[in-house]
Amino acid sequence: MRSLSQILTRLTISQSNPSLDFVNLGKNRFTGSVPTHLYELLSIKLLDLPDNNFFGVLPMCLGNLIQLRVMDLTNNTITGAIPNSLGSLSYIQSLHLRNNKFGGNLPVALQNLSSLVTFDIWNNLLTGLIPSWIGKKLPKIKFLNLQSNMFMGKIPLELCQNNVLRYLNLANNRITGIIPRCFYYLTGMIMTSGYFVYNNIYEENIETYIKGIKLKYTRTLWFLTSLDLSSNKITGEIPDVSMNLKALKNMNISRNLLSGQIPVGIGNLKQIESLDFSMNMLSGEIPPSLATLNFLSYLNLSFNNLSGQIPFGNQLQTLGDPSNIYEGNNELCGFTLLRSCNRKNLSDTHIDGKEGKDDLEDWWLYVGIGLGFVVGFIGLIGSLYFIKEWKVGYFEIIENVYT
Repeated sequence: MRSLSQILTRLTISQSNPSLDFVNLGKNRFTGSVPTHLYELLSIKLLDLPDNNFFGVLPMCLGNLIQLRVMDLTNNTITGAIPNSLGSLSYIQSLHLRNNKFGGNLPVALQNLSSLVTFDIWNNLLTGLIPSWIGKKLPKIKFLNLQSNMFMGKIPLELCQNNVLRYLNLANNRITGIIPRCFYYLTGMIMTSGYFVYNNIYEENIETYIKGIKLKYTRTLWFLTSLDLSSNKITGEIPDVSMNLKALKNMNISRNLLSGQIPVGIGNLKQIESLDFSMNMLSGEIPPSLATLNFLSYLNLSFNNLSGQIPFGNQLQTLGDPSNIYEGNNELCGFTLLRSCNRKNLSDTHIDGKEGKDDLEDWWLYVGIGLGFVVGFIGLIGSLYFIKEWKVGYFEIIENVYT
């Protein structure tokens, strides 16, 4: 098979002044390193090479392609650091480096990409802190996917300065600290807006896990508004102000160390379709407003310390097996789980603040049974003593039994 380098060499030789606008060679079987011949195609605006077998480091000369609007190198095996030279691509709007083996820190030079709309680096080996300049210097970012790397430290408050961010995925990293209250200022998650397609040649795309499965959004991407902080080490409570992100379709904060209660304002997430709070340390009752979420089609509250009665609502009854949704919350009760809330199910469960009420009822039941037996026995003995005919008959029966 002819290599990509050979193809690009023929293209550049055949044109004394190369005017090629698009290099769209994805889903082939090209191997080897990303060719340095690319730097000669100075006019290209789209470099689309996903789903190949490229390996090795990314050449520095890619920074010479200053007309680039889109670079997609998804699903290859490219290693090394992300080159500083990419900071020269001041017109680039979409940068996909997903599913490679890039390592090290994000280069500071990327803060110069002020036109960037999509930054997707899911599933690499990147480390260090999440840079604050993402929030301060990249004002057009709508889709930010940092999932499955080794980023550490706290979520930078500067992210809250972005008023168009509508997809934030920090899942499966090593992030600590709390969920910032300033997320309330993420206007892009409060109001919906349009989506990005480059010149009808490149269709923007995002892959993500929603409703427990991996999905790829393309034409429907503009419907996606999502916050995913799952599989980190985030502590503290869920900020009540985060319930004002009314445009959210997906909210996943599972597999963290979150405590406190589910905010009572959860019913404000009127557009939410997928909600995953599982595997935390949340406690208290499930807010009744959860039952008012008419678009909710996936819910997971399993393995927390939730208690009390599960809210009843038509939508909640259509979400699948309740034993999966509420598993690991032994103090929950209600019709959904076929577990009565009127009697004490566990030794430490108290309902409506009437501690020990069921124990007292059971005690009087046993006392009543005992007294009934005693009274009946005394009545029989008394009758045998005072009524001669009964006494004679009784002893005749006893004699017949034993003879």
